[in-house]
Amino acid sequence: MLPEGIVLYKDRETIWPASANVLLIRDDDGAYLVDVGCGHEETYLRLKEFISGQGLSLSDIHSVVLTHAHPDHMGAMRYLLEDISPRIFLHPVEVPLAAEPSRLNDTFDMALPLRYGINPYDVEKPDILDYFSGLCPMARADATHTIDPDGELALGRFSFRVIVTPGHANGLVSLFEPESGMLFTADAVGDVVAWYSPSSGGLMGFLQGLDRLAALTASFVVPSHGNINSEPLAEVEKTRKRLLRRDEKITGELAVGPVPFPELASRVFPNPMVAFFPGPQILQCHLDKLEMEGRVRCRGEEDGWLVELL
Repeated sequence: MLPEGIVLYKDRETIWPASANVLLIRDDDGAYLVDVGCGHEETYLRLKEFISGQGLSLSDIHSVVLTHAHPDHMGAMRYLLEDISPRIFLHPVEVPLAAEPSRLNDTFDMALPLRYGINPYDVEKPDILDYFSGLCPMARADATHTIDPDGELALGRFSFRVIVTPGHANGLVSLFEPESGMLFTADAVGDVVAWYSPSSGGLMGFLQGLDRLAALTASFVVPSHGNINSEPLAEVEKTRKRLLRRDEKITGELAVGPVPFPELASRVFPNPMVAFFPGPQILQCHLDKLEMEGRVRCRGEEDGWLVELL
């Protein structure tokens, strides 16, 4: 299904903290990589084996396109940059995050739970890089080129339309190749719904990105997590339904009366593993949308952070 000259590399798992899928795109000078995966050494070694299996050496990798500055997509840069010095492409808003990954604490709204008194791990200052370290280590990298958010990206003989799909990351890009109908959705669409936070585009940004993907004449979807799928519109709508189902879960919990934000977070996300991240951040995204639609009211600290239906 993939056009000749493009190969998909999938690591062993799909669900976080799985390494993202990697595209290898050949040209006359060698090859591009689109994303590079997690920052575990063993993950990088498997990527090297894949490249070798394609009859290429690391020195043939002249360019890396990063769909966004998250660890499962660019963590392996820590090892790759020890071996080669490729050109690095990123959306402009992702450039400073890649250069200084601690900035992800802001885009992931890591301090948001503390505002509501949610602090199950008794941390003074949350650090997303600590969270990532044992799961899928992050790396830093300096972009050499920026991706035009409203333009096209030429990779070898292919010309991809850049589709910005925020929510999970403000500079998350999907890539659409009209000739073959290939749509590389990164984390916007796949086997799992990526987490999202207010400062990364929120739920409204996520839904708007899905609208952009649904408007394309794609023939098949290549996600960052999961398998190639030949029903692009159905995959986009599946993601949309999963997102909006959380709206209904929230309003259902509020149907019996007002609920404080911390309690509502624990009801919507009962798994203690997400009690601090990303549960509260995702809940805030939905409340922002529901409040804008006039469906809920979110009260302040003086009212115990109560959330109620209107």
